[in-house]
Amino acid sequence: YMCAKHTMRVLSGMQPRQVDDMITEYHLNMLQTDKGLLLFEGELEDLRRASKHVVDVTLPPGPTVSEIKETVDKFNIELKQSDDGPQFHGTLYDINDAVNYLVDLMKERLDF
Repeated sequence: YMCAKHTMRVLSGMQPRQVDDMITEYHLNMLQTDKGLLLFEGELEDLRRASKHVVDVTLPPGPTVSEIKETVDKFNIELKQSDDGPQFHGTLYDINDAVNYLVDLMKERLDF
């Protein structure tokens, strides 16, 4: 009897150490898709717990200060400064939503 495996995206700005910690703590595997996306793979319950893991994610290049501020105000996350540039700090779940929102804001501005 095999349990179905589920996947969750690894955010590109995550620190490798944090990814390793999550794999260990939640008994996850790491997968890479043919498009090069990294995924956490595991039991649904483990992924649910992992989605509440607090992480720091380095922001993608390009957002304006106002776009970053709007995103931080809208989601339950904090902004931190690091040697790698600005980072979002919060649960993986919230930061995933925030990064998607930020990327959409940037796309709107760049596509107008």
